[in-house]
Amino acid sequence: MQDLKIIEGDGKTGQEKGTAIRDLRDRYLVEEEQMLGKLFVGYFNNKMAVLVFLMQVQKHKPDAKVISSLCLFLDDLFHHMLEGPKQGRYRRVFLWLKRFLTRLPNVRADQRRLAGRFVQDLYGVFGVHLNSNLRGDENEKTKKAV
Repeated sequence: MQDLKIIEGDGKTGQEKGTAIRDLRDRYLVEEEQMLGKLFVGYFNNKMAVLVFLMQVQKHKPDAKVISSLCLFLDDLFHHMLEGPKQGRYRRVFLWLKRFLTRLPNVRADQRRLAGRFVQDLYGVFGVHLNSNLRGDENEKTKKAV
């Protein structure tokens, strides 16, 4: 998300390329955008955490309502929160993840790793920091070393 810049001007409210607030009285818009950004990050992280948990659990058959909720979340991300030019590039990622969810727990280990890479890509696309290594590369290296 782009931060809004406050530009002192002639008292008129307007935006320049969607990044400027011309009137100091509209300063609250910056605060609201920052608050909405934080809410989005929280919402995104909560939903993605459920997806990651399901991705990593191997023998658990998830509830149909949970799968449906995650598929709707992915649809919302794709249709309402992803910029138009990026929709073409990431369309198959979203479709693949939704199909992956519907097949759980009957998926292969390589499909789980691919889902992890796709989730990492989504974190990057939406500019949210991911604190974890979803592919498990570090865990495998640690196991081999021991």
